[in-house]
Amino acid sequence: MSQIFTYTFRTNKHSKKFKDIFIFGKLKEDFKSFTELIQKKNPKLIIGLAEVKTKTRIESIAVNRFGKTGIINKAGKKSYKLHVPKDLPFIISKKPTTSFCNWTMYKISQLGAPVSFTHYNTADLPVILDMLK
Repeated sequence: MSQIFTYTFRTNKHSKKFKDIFIFGKLKEDFKSFTELIQKKNPKLIIGLAEVKTKTRIESIAVNRFGKTGIINKAGKKSYKLHVPKDLPFIISKKPTTSFCNWTMYKISQLGAPVSFTHYNTADLPVILDMLK
């Protein structure tokens, strides 16, 4: 069993700097491959990463929404609490996102897998890379 399994999106300009990272391109198609990998690897924690221009923040909740009006799973829970790592110098987001980042967090949480998600600013990339060691 590996400790941590990380993922990001094809739009992440820094994806090559991360070691052994899964890259989502097409959400629904890639989620099937992603699910097979996490079942095989059985990680203790799954960490999602996406770059932002604002301050680095750790997401605390994944909600059953996609975009302004979409729902991820009509029969699903309203939300899932995410794993929030301790001792990191970043703020914890109080407001959930509803973009593709949230979609992956929600879908992974539905599988019962422990998930954490960090939206990071490029200036904090060295801290993020160190955190993953």
